Amino acid sequence: MYSLAPNSNVIDRDFNLIVIDSPELNAFAVPGSVIGINAGLFLYAINEQEFASVIAHELAHLGQRHYARQLEQRQLSTPLTLAGVLASAVIAATAGSDIGMAALASTQALSADQQLRFSRKNEQEADRLGIRTMYTSHFDPRSMPVMFERMYKNSRTQNGEERLEYLSTHPLTENRISDTRNRATQYPVQRYSDNIEFHFSKNMITTDYAESPQAAIDHFNSIITKGNSTQILAAKFGLAYASLKLSPKTALKILNDLLLTFPNKISLKVVYAKALHENKQSPLAIQVLETLLIRNPGNYSVSDTLAEIYLQNDLIEASEKLLSDLIRIQPENPRIWYLLAEANGLAGHIIDLHQSRAEYFFLGNQFDKALDQLRLALQKNKRNEQKTALIQERINEIAKIKANPVF
Repeated sequence: MYSLAPNSNVIDRDFNLIVIDSPELNAFAVPGSVIGINAGLFLYAINEQEFASVIAHELAHLGQRHYARQLEQRQLSTPLTLAGVLASAVIAATAGSDIGMAALASTQALSADQQLRFSRKNEQEADRLGIRTMYTSHFDPRSMPVMFERMYKNSRTQNGEERLEYLSTHPLTENRISDTRNRATQYPVQRYSDNIEFHFSKNMITTDYAESPQAAIDHFNSIITKGNSTQILAAKFGLAYASLKLSPKTALKILNDLLLTFPNKISLKVVYAKALHENKQSPLAIQVLETLLIRNPGNYSVSDTLAEIYLQNDLIEASEKLLSDLIRIQPENPRIWYLLAEANGLAGHIIDLHQSRAEYFFLGNQFDKALDQLRLALQKNKRNEQKTALIQERINEIAKIKANPVF
C-alpha cells in the first residue's frame, strides 16, 4: 500500500487501512482515504503483483473522487456515509461478525435501488491510472489484466449469478480486460520479485481459513514438494504457523531454520515467539518480543502477541500497561479492548474492566450492553469525581449514537 500511494494521485495520504475478516474477494476505497480489503484478497491473489493491482485500482478511484462524486450526485451526506463505512468495517473485523458484514454491505451499496456501481468510464480511468501507479512503483502492470481475467472466469455461477462480491460494484467485461491488457503492454517488460512478507501473510491467512490445521499442513507440504524456491520458503513458514498447536516442536525447528535466512523479518520473529511459548519457553518468547518492541515501538503485531503471552504467564500489570498504551494508538480496535478488559479484571481494576467491556461492545454495535457496562462502572465509582464525569459523558455519547445510528 505504502509503496503504491506515493506514486498515486491521492492527495490525502493519511490512510485508514481496514482488513476485514472475510474469505470473500473484495476491496473498496471511500472518502477520507479509507482503504478496505477483505482477507480473501490475499487468498485470491497468486502473488504480490496481483494483490498490488487491486490496491492500485482502488487508489485511482480514491484519487479521482469517483465514490465521492456519486455520493454528491445522489445528494447523500459523505461524512455520514463515511462514518457508516468505518463503523461497520470495525464491526465486520470483529471475529467476522455477520451483523458487521451486513452493515458494511448496506453502507457500501446503500440499497438495492441506490447501489453505487462504478461506471464504465470510472473503471477505465481507474485501470489506466492504476497501471501507471503500478509501473512507477516498480510493480508489474501486466498483473492487472491477469488478475481481472481470472476474476472474470470465476465470476459467475452456473445459473449466471455473480459470485464475486468485488464485481458487484466494479463491473468487469471482456472489453475492459482487453483494454487493460493493451494498456499494460505499452510499458517495457521488466523482472519483478515479490516481497516474501506478502507470502508469509498469505500463508497465515490460508491457514486461518483452512478446514483444519491438518488440511493447511497437507497443503504446505505439497508446495514444499513441488514448488519453486520462493514458494518453498513461504510454504515452510506456513507449515510452521499451521503446526503451532498440533506440533509445536516441528514449528520451532522450521522457524529456527528460516531465521537464518530472514533474521530481521518482524512477522517471522512474532510467530517464532509464539512457537517458543507453545514449547513452554515463555520467558525466552517474552525476551524476543520485548527486544523486538524496543526496536519497533508501537508495532501492533508485536504488542498484541506480547500482551497475550504476558496474560498467559500471569504478568498482569505488564499486559495491562502495554494494552493501555496500544489502545491510545488504535482506539477502534475491538480485540485490544477485549484483551484489556481481561487484564483489567485479573488486575482487580473492576471499574476499568467495565469501561473496557463497554468499548468492546460499542465497537460491536451492541449499544445496550455497552451502556449497561458503563452504568455498572458508574455505580462502583464512588470516590473519583473526575472519572464519574468521564463515564457519564461516555454514556451520553453512546446513547446519542444509539438514538441516531450512522447506518
